[in-house]
Amino acid sequence: MARLDGKRIVITGSSRSLGREFALACAAEGASIVINGTNEGALAAVEEEIRELGVPVRAVPGSVAQTSVCEALVSTCVDEFGGIDVLVNNAGIVRDRTLLKMTDEDFDEVIAVDLRGPFVCTREAARAMREQGGGHIIQITSASGLVGNFGQTNYAAAKAGLMGIMYTAV
Repeated sequence: MARLDGKRIVITGSSRSLGREFALACAAEGASIVINGTNEGALAAVEEEIRELGVPVRAVPGSVAQTSVCEALVSTCVDEFGGIDVLVNNAGIVRDRTLLKMTDEDFDEVIAVDLRGPFVCTREAARAMREQGGGHIIQITSASGLVGNFGQTNYAAAKAGLMGIMYTAV
């Protein structure tokens, strides 16, 4: 018996990098997985890798900056797998520029993906988890949210905000 047999997990930003590794590791431990990303080719490749492990997987393409994508991630998990046990808010982008060179668009785009997306995904998952009696939400944040990093005003603000969500969500 694998450690995550029977668990139903949504992982945002799972078409590459850390999210891909989270998805493959959870699948290897027997979890049913809903994956997500904006690069449909990369997402399909991860979906196939997970399928080869013999566990259920569903892909929901799109950006978590869109409420409809966040809703689809949770509803797909609930509808296809009967509930949601874990949400991993991993999706994130960077648009590094010094404060004086950062545009409104650079700031808004990072906030939309790295803060608003996790907020909406957390809210939707929490609603489903409340109905089923519990679950776990994991926020992938960064030290940049605690101590900052040169050229990352937008990213640091988003990650600090994500920690605020983590500390206060019920």
